Amino acid sequence: MQTLISGFRTTLSNILNNKQTFLLSVATITIAISILGLFLLLFFNLNGLLSNWNRQVQLIVYLDDDITVSQKEILEGLISNNQHVESTTEVSRETAWAEFQSNISDNLKPLLSLEFNPLPGSYKIRFRSSDNQLPHIRELSETLETQQGVESIQYGEEWITRFEKFMVFSKIFLFAIGGLLSLGLILIISNTIRLSIYSRQDEIELMLLIGATPTFVKIPFLLEGMIQGLAGSVLALFLIGGVHYYLKSEFQSSIDSMGMDFQFIAEPFLFGLIGLSVLVGLMASYISTFQFLYLLNKK
Repeated sequence: MQTLISGFRTTLSNILNNKQTFLLSVATITIAISILGLFLLLFFNLNGLLSNWNRQVQLIVYLDDDITVSQKEILEGLISNNQHVESTTEVSRETAWAEFQSNISDNLKPLLSLEFNPLPGSYKIRFRSSDNQLPHIRELSETLETQQGVESIQYGEEWITRFEKFMVFSKIFLFAIGGLLSLGLILIISNTIRLSIYSRQDEIELMLLIGATPTFVKIPFLLEGMIQGLAGSVLALFLIGGVHYYLKSEFQSSIDSMGMDFQFIAEPFLFGLIGLSVLVGLMASYISTFQFLYLLNKK
């Protein structure tokens, strides 16, 4: 405990003696963690939007005009026996035509003069809410489209698939950005700590000569790196919080129209960002002190 207290005092002295370098390092960490945090904020809200859309997706089965009663019974049996189906609504040709007539735009009014009903009957199938809802929709869709009496099936597969691919790419991109920023921060903090070490080189050599252990020498610099990481990450979270508040207050109506709840980063990931920043500071400090003591021992 005495060693740790002494290390904190030495760390504070190092920070005060190298204030400009310390603040520059903290500012760099703040910018880097802010970039990573903003990407994380965007990713989780897009992922939430996709989940919300997936919950609202319904499978529409369009029927042939000449579908028989037995064919309909087979279809209804397949649908009702599927444990993932929440509800099924049958829309007759007459109902579909009536809905079309009530919602038609002025440009399409000439279609109302048709002497026949061009719209097919259909089943609208809604699924139970779950995280893996889309595979269940695909599975039932593949089963139903092989049945007689089915004209076509629609549930927006193409755009959902593209959005899912985009989310996978975003996740890979997020990890890549996080890795590159962490590497850059390690180099920056390492150089900052190295400057602090060399500014006290004579003092450190004297401490080692009178019996100080390498661990005793390392502690102040390890603490300095961790403090840099902690300070930078906390400032970054305040900055990300400000951006989140601004976007939510300025674009709330647009966000609501998309059916999206624009949320802040979840607590586990907030602590993860802080932990990552502190860990990067610790690693960078350890690298600098290890290199210095290694070269010192070789002399």
